[in-house]
Amino acid sequence: MRHKNKLLPFALYIVITLTSSSLKNYAQEGWSLKASLQFSGGNYSYNNSSKIFYFYGEASYQKNNWSFNVSVPVVAQNAGGVGQVGGMMLPNGNNDEDNHYNMMTGNENNSNFMNNHSMSSFNHFGLGDISLYGSYNIFEDNASLFSLSLNSFFKIPTASYSLGLGTGKFDLGISATIRKMLDSYIGFLDLGYIEIGDPPNIKYNNPLSIGLGLGKFFDEGNYSLLLYYQAYTKIIDGYPAPQLLSLGFNYKINSSLTLSLIGAAGLSKITSNFSFSSGLEWNL
Repeated sequence: MRHKNKLLPFALYIVITLTSSSLKNYAQEGWSLKASLQFSGGNYSYNNSSKIFYFYGEASYQKNNWSFNVSVPVVAQNAGGVGQVGGMMLPNGNNDEDNHYNMMTGNENNSNFMNNHSMSSFNHFGLGDISLYGSYNIFEDNASLFSLSLNSFFKIPTASYSLGLGTGKFDLGISATIRKMLDSYIGFLDLGYIEIGDPPNIKYNNPLSIGLGLGKFFDEGNYSLLLYYQAYTKIIDGYPAPQLLSLGFNYKINSSLTLSLIGAAGLSKITSNFSFSSGLEWNL
């Protein structure tokens, strides 16, 4: 019994986008479309809180042992300076036009780093960074329900750096995921590496990542729950390494439609304090 790997390693895509990191039911080969909305909030070590809406349109294709996904987001936020960085929502070094942050020193007291403008309206709006994901199942044992897959991630910098919506640089990553099923339970272990492009006012370390997940199917796979923890090595010198804990719920409405609900909590100072998302996927 094959299960579609929608637990992508760069969750912060997820966890990022958490909309793509939920556990999936029984796989159907072919195309699927998904629309989802994510809301995140937090200080990200800035002086004021950032509130961010992401609306994602996604297209996925599954065939035999491989799958491909393209995600195109539209972003609305009350201030710039936060966006997709290596598949995560992190400070990107630029906020409110000329108010740039200098995070290269890792000094939270640096006045250039703090945001002195209180932004209440969502006047930072535009196309986000387009992301491409690929996965190939290199080993699968149907008897033991054990599988190993290789995954790839590529971010195209389509988000505006001048509006503070993105870094304006390419990111890419690779990972390996081990999955094991036992009755109605499924466990995940994901190990990865991300190459992050540096914008003018911030320098990132390229992190290693680890993800641990435990899921359970209910009602012959019509419902599922997934608890997922993801951690990275330090990305910005002087600031804690990102960590995230998320809980996802999937409901198979019918043979074509699946509803997903995901909540997440950031466990470090430079990630979002919270994130909520919901999505609807249609198998063509």
